[in-house]
Amino acid sequence: MKKIAITGTHGVGKTTLAHQVCVTLKERNCNATIVEEKARACPFPINEAASTDTEIWMIHTQIKAELQAKAQKFEAAVIDRCSLDAIVYWQDRNTPNCYFEKLRDAAIQWVESQYDILVLVEPSSDTDEFAIDAVRDSSIIYRNRIRDLFRDYINGLPEQYLDRIVRVEANEIFDGHGGYSSATKKIMNHAGFPANDCSHHLANV
Repeated sequence: MKKIAITGTHGVGKTTLAHQVCVTLKERNCNATIVEEKARACPFPINEAASTDTEIWMIHTQIKAELQAKAQKFEAAVIDRCSLDAIVYWQDRNTPNCYFEKLRDAAIQWVESQYDILVLVEPSSDTDEFAIDAVRDSSIIYRNRIRDLFRDYINGLPEQYLDRIVRVEANEIFDGHGGYSSATKKIMNHAGFPANDCSHHLANV
């Protein structure tokens, strides 16, 4: 099963992009699914109020959902957030310790061994507006701090993994105007499924 993981700080359009990519794969007769992000279902506090229990739950639930998609024999899974996300948010709140190091190493090993493509989505600028709802934290300082931690982790991946990384800015997700977005084109070309605007009409919603 091909796995495309979409990761990065909150409020930058990852879920929208995941749906764009999944629809585009299906247009190419690929039996694809989305592994939805798990934060909204978490029984523990999230964002800056999150605890160690939060991140343990998030990692285990995320990996379980990915394994379920594999067991269902999908050809491809588009993963909205991945195991790395929980580690980044945890590190922002906590001083690393022995337990953190073990969990972090396990999460990074999962990323390195499981994902064919890792998409890092970032804000278009330090001050751009971003999606806010009842779940997402509204602090732009917090969002940018998380963005910087994601950069550190992605840049620290082994050199042999770097060709699997696709970097996307938020404004590239919403520039399709009824056709393929620039972000979707980047990912599909990287995955070996070139996007042809002539055959597609996908609203950016």
